[in-house]
Amino acid sequence: MSEEKGQALKPGNKRAWAITVGLGFLMGAGLQTILAGAGNFIPLVCADLQCDPTQLTLWITMYAIFMAISQPFVGRLWPKVNAKILTTVSFLVSIVAFALMGTYNEVWQFWVSGAVIGLSGGFYFMVAAPYLITNWFAKKTGLALGVAGIIGSLLGAILSPVDAAIIAAVGWRTAYFVVAAISCVMALPFTLFVFEFDPAKLGMRPVGWEEGMETVTAGAADAPGIPEKKAVASVVFVMLFLVGGIFALYGGYQNLWGYAAAEWGFDATFASTMISASILFGLMGPVIGVIIDKFGPWKTTYGVMAIQLIASAGLLFFHGSAPVVLVLVFFFAFQGAVVGNLIPLLTRDAFGPKAYTKIFSYMQIGIGLIGGFSNPIVSFFYTEFGTFNAPMVFAVVIAVVCIVFTFIAMAAKKGLQRKYWEGEKAIAE
Repeated sequence: MSEEKGQALKPGNKRAWAITVGLGFLMGAGLQTILAGAGNFIPLVCADLQCDPTQLTLWITMYAIFMAISQPFVGRLWPKVNAKILTTVSFLVSIVAFALMGTYNEVWQFWVSGAVIGLSGGFYFMVAAPYLITNWFAKKTGLALGVAGIIGSLLGAILSPVDAAIIAAVGWRTAYFVVAAISCVMALPFTLFVFEFDPAKLGMRPVGWEEGMETVTAGAADAPGIPEKKAVASVVFVMLFLVGGIFALYGGYQNLWGYAAAEWGFDATFASTMISASILFGLMGPVIGVIIDKFGPWKTTYGVMAIQLIASAGLLFFHGSAPVVLVLVFFFAFQGAVVGNLIPLLTRDAFGPKAYTKIFSYMQIGIGLIGGFSNPIVSFFYTEFGTFNAPMVFAVVIAVVCIVFTFIAMAAKKGLQRKYWEGEKAIAE
């Protein structure tokens, strides 16, 4: 967006925040319903089909693999295809694949649906919010991502017991279709009528855009930044790719807090309270967003990782007190801010909007492939060593490694930008 274009456009604040709310509903209807809500169905499906949960949940692994496969196409299609069409079609394909699970009689059929959900969900699950929000917000980007995240988390928390009640009332087969229909009601009004990739196409400018600013729309002809090929071959990209994937391994802990609670001398009720404490972290999204907007994504990343390190070490050494455990489990959930909020913004800051959709889609491959195996990897440490201290030591190692990798990425960023940055205000030597 040139200065002349910017002066001719009207503020897009209302539309930008409507898109933010819509992204929250899309998260709740898609990611939360399909993946986070899967636990409501698994016990009954396994009982009816007489299969092991490990076999059934391989559909989630298939999702992770095929989501990674989709990413090179995701980054290229988003700037070219109308956002309404792209999000609507991809959402409908994934939700139909989810609904069809209610008709299956063989475990392998669930795996097929998982693959389809990965291919289609890859176009909106984790990328729609960073793509649209960073295009519509020149400022307050962190806050907007936090607001979208908290809406998605709250909807997930509300829908989970609703889904359980539906399953109890009509059975798991019919429930798949009912839950899918509810998701459509939540998401389609926004995907069909609200979403737009480029504010300029609606005669609007991003929130906080001021005269003299460069284009923030990803992939625009006059967008500044580093070309795709130079970016993905850089040390900065490799480090951030590894940080996103490795940090996503923290996602495997929440499902295993029950084992930790039992070993630390607590009962099943307390274990569920630990899970609730993790979920409550979703309420921190806007707060973290404000911190990002004030201090920038790099400083915030170091702060979040330091908190993650302290929480991990705390649970390793100070798990004898119930209140202390709950506080530490809450802060342990800070890992979600790195994967959901900070990696997209670190990528944008390091490489600019020029090839942002393509570069960030490659980042998602690491998050999907490595993070997709978080449950079996964390479970391996627990079963191999016979104590939950082993996974907690691994958690400390994850934090330390990611802090080092982030430092390397930040140190290499300026040199990369001086050498390859393209745009009106190229980085000076």
